[in-house]
Amino acid sequence: MSQLQQLKQTISGLADGAKKTGSNLAGFDKTFSQHTQAVQQAIGGSSQRKDQEVVSALQEASKAVKQAVGALQNAAKIASSYGQSL
Repeated sequence: MSQLQQLKQTISGLADGAKKTGSNLAGFDKTFSQHTQAVQQAIGGSSQRKDQEVVSALQEASKAVKQAVGALQNAAKIASSYGQSL
């Protein structure tokens, strides 16, 4: 197998892996968001600092998960396009 074929195969595997991981993470995000909403509803009206910290931490985590999904989808798209151009 030539180096070019190996590179194409490696890039294809990377793109597929990023796409699958992004998809799995998006599924996790959906469940995580549902749980986050339930927690917010349960303690949302509280003025206690600890309760607000929990809600804030969950919101930040949810945002990070969404960003990771987007980054993985973008990486898969770019890697796939690059692999096809070789």
